[in-house]
Amino acid sequence: MPDARMRTFKVVRVIEHAPLLKSFYVDAPFAAEPGQFVNLWIPGVDEKPFSISDLADGLLELSVKGLGSFTRRLMDVRPGDWLGIRGPHGSPFRLEDNSVLVGGGIGFAPLRFLARRLRDAGLKHRVAIGVRARDDLIFSTELTGYEIASEDGSVGELGRVTGVLEPMLDAARPRAIYAAGPEPMLLAVRDIAKQRGIPAQLSLERYMKCGVGLCGQCCLDGPGARVCVEGPVFEGSALEGVTELGAPHRTASGRRPTRAG
Repeated sequence: MPDARMRTFKVVRVIEHAPLLKSFYVDAPFAAEPGQFVNLWIPGVDEKPFSISDLADGLLELSVKGLGSFTRRLMDVRPGDWLGIRGPHGSPFRLEDNSVLVGGGIGFAPLRFLARRLRDAGLKHRVAIGVRARDDLIFSTELTGYEIASEDGSVGELGRVTGVLEPMLDAARPRAIYAAGPEPMLLAVRDIAKQRGIPAQLSLERYMKCGVGLCGQCCLDGPGARVCVEGPVFEGSALEGVTELGAPHRTASGRRPTRAG
Protein backbone atom coordinates (compact mmCIF):
# COMPACT_ATOMS: atom_id res chain seq x y z
CA MET A 1 0.00 0.00 0.00
CA PRO A 2 1.45 3.43 -0.90
CA ASP A 3 2.27 5.78 1.96
CA ALA A 4 -0.83 7.96 2.40
CA ARG A 5 0.52 10.04 5.30
CA MET A 6 0.52 13.79 4.82
CA ARG A 7 3.67 15.48 6.10
CA THR A 8 4.46 19.19 6.06
CA PHE A 9 7.71 20.67 4.77
CA LYS A 10 9.15 24.14 4.62
CA VAL A 11 9.84 25.48 1.14
CA VAL A 12 13.57 26.17 0.93
CA ARG A 13 13.80 27.57 -2.60
CA VAL A 14 11.59 28.83 -5.42
CA ILE A 15 12.84 29.38 -8.97
CA GLU A 16 10.77 31.32 -11.51
CA HIS A 17 11.34 30.08 -15.06
CA ALA A 18 8.76 32.35 -16.71
CA PRO A 19 5.55 34.10 -15.66
CA LEU A 20 3.34 31.48 -13.92
CA LEU A 21 6.02 28.79 -14.34
CA LYS A 22 8.00 27.91 -11.21
CA SER A 23 9.90 25.15 -9.43
CA PHE A 24 9.48 24.60 -5.68
CA TYR A 25 12.04 22.82 -3.49
CA VAL A 26 11.74 21.11 -0.10
CA ASP A 27 14.15 18.87 1.78
CA ALA A 28 13.72 15.43 0.19
CA PRO A 29 11.34 13.49 2.46
CA PHE A 30 11.76 10.09 0.75
CA ALA A 31 13.33 8.17 -2.11
CA ALA A 32 11.44 8.20 -5.41
CA GLU A 33 11.81 7.11 -9.02
CA PRO A 34 11.23 9.10 -12.25
CA GLY A 35 7.60 9.01 -13.29
CA GLN A 36 6.20 8.85 -9.77
CA PHE A 37 4.13 11.67 -8.31
CA VAL A 38 3.20 13.24 -4.99
CA ASN A 39 0.04 14.80 -3.63
CA LEU A 40 0.74 18.43 -2.76
CA TRP A 41 -1.38 20.25 -0.17
CA ILE A 42 -1.61 23.99 0.30
CA PRO A 43 -2.98 24.45 3.84
CA GLY A 44 -6.45 25.91 3.73
CA VAL A 45 -6.71 25.57 -0.06
CA ASP A 46 -6.71 22.05 -1.56
CA GLU A 47 -4.60 19.03 -2.50
CA LYS A 48 -3.47 18.10 -6.03
CA PRO A 49 -1.11 15.51 -7.62
CA PHE A 50 2.14 16.62 -9.30
CA SER A 51 4.95 14.72 -10.99
CA ILE A 52 8.39 14.89 -9.42
CA SER A 53 10.65 16.95 -11.66
CA ASP A 54 13.86 16.14 -9.78
CA LEU A 55 15.27 14.58 -6.65
CA ALA A 56 18.91 15.50 -6.15
CA ASP A 57 21.30 17.10 -3.66
CA GLY A 58 18.89 16.35 -0.82
CA LEU A 59 16.02 18.33 -2.38
CA LEU A 60 12.69 17.32 -3.88
CA GLU A 61 11.69 19.53 -6.81
CA LEU A 62 8.15 20.10 -8.11
CA SER A 63 7.73 22.20 -11.26
CA VAL A 64 4.33 23.76 -11.83
CA LYS A 65 2.54 26.03 -14.30
CA GLY A 66 -0.18 28.32 -12.96
CA LEU A 67 -3.19 27.19 -14.99
CA GLY A 68 -6.07 26.77 -12.51
CA SER A 69 -7.13 28.13 -9.14
CA PHE A 70 -4.89 25.76 -7.15
CA THR A 71 -1.75 26.23 -9.22
CA ARG A 72 -2.22 30.00 -9.38
CA ARG A 73 -2.41 30.03 -5.60
CA LEU A 74 0.78 27.95 -5.55
CA MET A 75 2.50 30.72 -7.52
CA ASP A 76 2.22 32.87 -4.35
CA VAL A 77 4.19 30.38 -2.21
CA ARG A 78 7.56 31.71 -1.08
CA PRO A 79 10.63 30.24 0.70
CA GLY A 80 9.74 29.72 4.33
CA ASP A 81 6.12 28.82 3.60
CA TRP A 82 4.86 25.33 4.43
CA LEU A 83 3.40 22.73 2.05
CA GLY A 84 2.00 19.29 2.73
CA ILE A 85 3.33 16.34 0.74
CA ARG A 86 2.35 12.68 0.65
CA GLY A 87 3.84 10.01 -1.53
CA PRO A 88 5.60 9.01 -3.63
CA HIS A 89 2.81 7.30 -5.54
CA GLY A 90 2.44 5.34 -8.75
CA SER A 91 4.56 3.28 -11.10
CA PRO A 92 7.79 4.78 -12.47
CA PHE A 93 9.52 4.66 -15.83
CA ARG A 94 11.74 1.65 -16.49
CA LEU A 95 15.25 2.72 -17.45
CA GLU A 96 16.42 1.56 -20.89
CA ASP A 97 19.61 2.25 -22.84
CA ASN A 98 19.43 4.14 -26.14
CA SER A 99 16.10 5.89 -25.64
CA VAL A 100 14.28 9.02 -26.78
CA LEU A 101 12.38 11.27 -24.35
CA VAL A 102 9.47 13.32 -25.70
CA GLY A 103 7.96 16.08 -23.56
CA GLY A 104 5.16 18.54 -24.17
CA GLY A 105 5.15 21.83 -22.23
CA ILE A 106 5.14 21.36 -18.46
CA GLY A 107 4.84 17.64 -19.23
CA PHE A 108 8.60 17.71 -19.62
CA ALA A 109 8.91 17.92 -15.81
CA PRO A 110 8.96 14.16 -15.01
CA LEU A 111 11.23 13.55 -18.00
CA ARG A 112 13.79 15.94 -16.58
CA PHE A 113 14.05 13.65 -13.52
CA LEU A 114 14.26 10.65 -15.86
CA ALA A 115 17.02 12.27 -17.92
CA ARG A 116 19.07 12.79 -14.77
CA ARG A 117 18.73 9.14 -13.79
CA LEU A 118 19.65 8.00 -17.30
CA ARG A 119 22.76 10.20 -17.25
CA ASP A 120 23.74 8.94 -13.79
CA ALA A 121 23.37 5.35 -15.02
CA GLY A 122 25.45 6.05 -18.14
CA LEU A 123 22.52 5.22 -20.44
CA LYS A 124 22.36 6.84 -23.87
CA HIS A 125 19.33 9.03 -24.57
CA ARG A 126 18.09 11.95 -26.65
CA VAL A 127 15.39 14.49 -25.85
CA ALA A 128 12.70 16.28 -27.86
CA ILE A 129 10.51 19.01 -26.34
CA GLY A 130 7.44 20.70 -27.79
CA VAL A 131 5.91 23.95 -26.48
CA ARG A 132 3.40 26.51 -27.65
CA ALA A 133 5.77 29.44 -27.13
CA ARG A 134 9.14 30.29 -25.58
CA ASP A 135 7.58 31.15 -22.18
CA ASP A 136 6.31 27.58 -21.88
CA LEU A 137 9.85 26.21 -22.01
CA ILE A 138 11.00 25.05 -18.60
CA PHE A 139 14.66 24.53 -17.55
CA SER A 140 15.78 26.49 -20.62
CA THR A 141 19.38 26.81 -19.37
CA GLU A 142 19.75 23.00 -19.30
CA LEU A 143 18.54 22.15 -22.79
CA THR A 144 21.79 22.20 -24.78
CA GLY A 145 21.66 19.41 -27.34
CA TYR A 146 17.92 18.90 -27.02
CA GLU A 147 15.61 19.16 -30.03
CA ILE A 148 12.92 21.82 -29.47
CA ALA A 149 9.80 22.73 -31.44
CA SER A 150 7.33 25.55 -30.76
CA GLU A 151 3.94 26.13 -32.32
CA ASP A 152 4.60 29.85 -32.80
CA GLY A 153 8.22 29.48 -33.92
CA SER A 154 9.56 31.57 -31.03
CA VAL A 155 12.08 28.89 -30.03
CA GLY A 156 13.51 25.90 -31.89
CA GLU A 157 11.77 24.67 -35.01
CA LEU A 158 8.32 25.87 -36.02
CA GLY A 159 5.70 23.17 -35.50
CA ARG A 160 4.83 20.32 -33.18
CA VAL A 161 7.27 18.07 -31.38
CA THR A 162 6.43 15.12 -33.65
CA GLY A 163 8.06 17.09 -36.47
CA VAL A 164 11.47 16.86 -34.77
CA LEU A 165 10.80 13.43 -33.26
CA GLU A 166 10.64 11.38 -36.44
CA PRO A 167 14.04 12.48 -37.82
CA MET A 168 15.48 11.84 -34.36
CA LEU A 169 14.12 8.29 -34.40
CA ASP A 170 15.61 7.72 -37.85
CA ALA A 171 19.02 8.80 -36.56
CA ALA A 172 18.97 7.22 -33.09
CA ARG A 173 17.10 3.96 -33.79
CA PRO A 174 16.17 3.82 -30.08
CA ARG A 175 15.14 0.80 -28.05
CA ALA A 176 12.54 2.80 -26.07
CA ILE A 177 10.49 5.99 -26.21
CA TYR A 178 9.36 7.85 -23.10
CA ALA A 179 6.67 10.53 -23.33
CA ALA A 180 4.85 12.92 -21.00
CA GLY A 181 2.61 15.84 -21.87
CA PRO A 182 -0.77 16.63 -23.40
CA GLU A 183 -2.80 13.56 -24.29
CA PRO A 184 -3.09 14.28 -28.04
CA MET A 185 0.72 14.40 -28.13
CA LEU A 186 0.92 11.11 -26.23
CA LEU A 187 -1.43 9.46 -28.70
CA ALA A 188 0.65 10.71 -31.63
CA VAL A 189 3.86 9.44 -30.00
CA ARG A 190 2.24 6.09 -29.23
CA ASP A 191 1.17 5.69 -32.85
CA ILE A 192 4.62 6.63 -34.17
CA ALA A 193 6.25 4.17 -31.76
CA LYS A 194 3.84 1.40 -32.74
CA GLN A 195 4.44 1.97 -36.47
CA ARG A 196 8.18 1.66 -35.89
CA GLY A 197 7.97 -1.25 -33.47
CA ILE A 198 9.56 0.71 -30.62
CA PRO A 199 8.29 0.06 -27.06
CA ALA A 200 6.81 3.23 -25.56
CA GLN A 201 6.29 4.27 -21.94
CA LEU A 202 3.66 7.01 -21.56
CA SER A 203 2.86 9.11 -18.49
CA LEU A 204 -0.87 9.87 -18.17
CA GLU A 205 -2.65 12.52 -16.11
CA ARG A 206 -6.09 12.19 -14.51
CA TYR A 207 -8.08 13.88 -11.76
CA MET A 208 -7.24 12.03 -8.53
CA LYS A 209 -8.79 12.12 -5.08
CA CYS A 210 -7.06 9.56 -2.85
CA GLY A 211 -3.92 8.91 -4.92
CA VAL A 212 -3.53 5.42 -3.44
CA GLY A 213 -5.98 3.32 -5.47
CA LEU A 214 -8.99 3.29 -3.14
CA CYS A 215 -11.53 5.74 -4.57
CA GLY A 216 -11.55 4.68 -8.23
CA GLN A 217 -11.71 8.28 -9.46
CA CYS A 218 -8.81 7.84 -11.89
CA CYS A 219 -9.77 4.42 -13.31
CA LEU A 220 -9.41 4.22 -17.09
CA ASP A 221 -12.44 3.21 -19.15
CA GLY A 222 -11.85 -0.23 -20.61
CA PRO A 223 -9.28 -2.14 -18.53
CA GLY A 224 -10.11 -0.16 -15.38
CA ALA A 225 -6.45 0.47 -14.55
CA ARG A 226 -5.94 3.04 -11.79
CA VAL A 227 -3.67 5.84 -12.99
CA CYS A 228 -2.48 6.48 -9.42
CA VAL A 229 -1.35 2.86 -8.88
CA GLU A 230 -0.92 0.92 -12.14
CA GLY A 231 0.12 4.26 -13.70
CA PRO A 232 0.84 7.03 -14.20
CA VAL A 233 3.42 5.39 -16.48
CA PHE A 234 1.92 2.82 -18.85
CA GLU A 235 3.37 0.74 -21.63
CA GLY A 236 1.88 1.92 -24.92
CA SER A 237 0.62 -1.60 -25.60
CA ALA A 238 -1.25 -1.62 -22.26
CA LEU A 239 -3.43 1.27 -23.45
CA GLU A 240 -4.81 -0.50 -26.51
CA GLY A 241 -8.11 -1.29 -24.78
CA VAL A 242 -8.60 2.16 -23.23
CA THR A 243 -11.62 3.88 -24.78
CA GLU A 244 -11.23 7.36 -23.27
CA LEU A 245 -7.85 8.46 -24.58
CA GLY A 246 -8.11 11.93 -26.07
CA ALA A 247 -11.55 12.52 -24.50
CA PRO A 248 -12.16 15.23 -21.86
CA HIS A 249 -11.08 13.94 -18.46
CA ARG A 250 -13.57 13.27 -15.66
CA THR A 251 -14.03 16.07 -13.13
CA ALA A 252 -14.30 15.85 -9.33
CA SER A 253 -17.94 14.81 -9.75
CA GLY A 254 -16.91 11.77 -11.81
CA ARG A 255 -18.64 13.12 -14.91
CA ARG A 256 -16.90 13.58 -18.22
CA PRO A 257 -17.38 17.07 -19.72
CA THR A 258 -19.07 17.28 -23.11
CA ARG A 259 -16.51 17.64 -25.88
CA ALA A 260 -16.55 21.21 -27.22
CA GLY A 261 -17.94 21.74 -30.72
